[in-house]
Amino acid sequence: MTSLLSSSSSLSYSTTSSSSAPREEDGRLDQLRRPKRGPLPSWSRTFSMTLGVLRGTLEKNKDSVRRARLLTDKAATPIPLRVKLSKVYLPRRKDVVPEGMSESHAEGVVKAEWVDWEPVQDEKVAAERVILYVHGGAYFICSRKTHRGITYRLAKYTKARLLAIDYRLAPEATFPVPLNDILSAYLFLIDPPPHTGSPKYRPEQVIFMGDSAGGALALSTILWLRDHASHLPMPGAAALISPWLDLTHSMPSWRLNNAFDYLPNGSNDPKYISPTRSHYYVADNTQLHNPLVSPLFAKEDPRRPMPPILIHAGDAEKLRDEIITFAMESFPTSPLQLELYEDQPHVFHMFASLESVAKVALKRMGSWCLGVTDNYVRHGPTAPTVPHSVVRILNRKGHPVYVVGDPMSIVDEARDILVSRGQWLGKGRSGKPAMSRAESGFVIDPSYADFDDSVRNELDKLAIGGGQVNAKA
Repeated sequence: MTSLLSSSSSLSYSTTSSSSAPREEDGRLDQLRRPKRGPLPSWSRTFSMTLGVLRGTLEKNKDSVRRARLLTDKAATPIPLRVKLSKVYLPRRKDVVPEGMSESHAEGVVKAEWVDWEPVQDEKVAAERVILYVHGGAYFICSRKTHRGITYRLAKYTKARLLAIDYRLAPEATFPVPLNDILSAYLFLIDPPPHTGSPKYRPEQVIFMGDSAGGALALSTILWLRDHASHLPMPGAAALISPWLDLTHSMPSWRLNNAFDYLPNGSNDPKYISPTRSHYYVADNTQLHNPLVSPLFAKEDPRRPMPPILIHAGDAEKLRDEIITFAMESFPTSPLQLELYEDQPHVFHMFASLESVAKVALKRMGSWCLGVTDNYVRHGPTAPTVPHSVVRILNRKGHPVYVVGDPMSIVDEARDILVSRGQWLGKGRSGKPAMSRAESGFVIDPSYADFDDSVRNELDKLAIGGGQVNAKA
């Protein structure tokens, strides 16, 4: 049974039986009643068209790394003029080289930038809290610049300095090379080289953040610290947006939500993809089940607990079920909180200038991070008690919040629906979804789409417009 939440804090929840509260059935995700294709009921016309153009663009360029990068290499999301961006170069570290990577690949520097909403009085003095942000982009596209629409808002709502990095991209840099870049950035914060003059942060002041592939990389870095570097401290917390946790695509939502999400079914550049290599990030498919590649297959270790973790996901995105399964079965007793957002696609936070629920999600993430780090300030380096929980936030007036009593029932229902449609290969949980390359719910080809100015303006805000302008905060 679901119940309405009245607490605005993400650290502890309470329920209410107010007669004015939304009905309990409104808080449940009824996948059987969803249309087989988008748009979903809570989407605005502009949002639906924007998703369609984005999906169409990704579909048309998924068979060429070069073309996909042409769209993103020079893109920069517009940000408010008050945001200060400061370039910084982080030396790579040879003392944190993951297995399978040579020390020669740990030379040079990692390009990064500080993103500051509030003026920094003295850059040589550590702030109260700092975010290490790892951008998404399926491991092979995007940069710190394309994600500024998310990073500046997180810096604002978390009241933190934010360090966004450009890790090395696939297919030129495959697993585990990018992990070294993130580890090097983390050590730059907690153990900066003396010649840099950078302030030294306590580990509990550092929050790992990332979206999509970047969320997975942030999580994999924490897992690597847990399993391979017991002499190094964990960060204070992690807040992840739609992390990509299963590169085997074994979960039902990868197929069931294909008609609602803008993510294509895969990347198919024949220069790199083959029957034995389905992803740019891995050298071959034998690596797909490695927990540092697909964290879904990681497990709890009571000897070295994880830091507090917050995960956001859209309940209409393709990665939904792997995220739920990770929370409920891979790490069922860890200090992990999952928030599912009604009718939202992958990394919907990027649409904060268009959709109120996206801004609500970013504010909730900021509030959660403030709560965790303030707890460290009051009680020292011991991690705060964070109850394991899953909630669903509705995309309606007031954005009411419900506890999800049985999250795995969402996954099981999705699998049952695919079985009934003949779209599930194998039996039960041992099977996987059958994909259809022709299936797409609302693709709009940008070469012929007749979309209006509101859609065009929203695409400009995502990255295509470029430059630093007086964007809406």
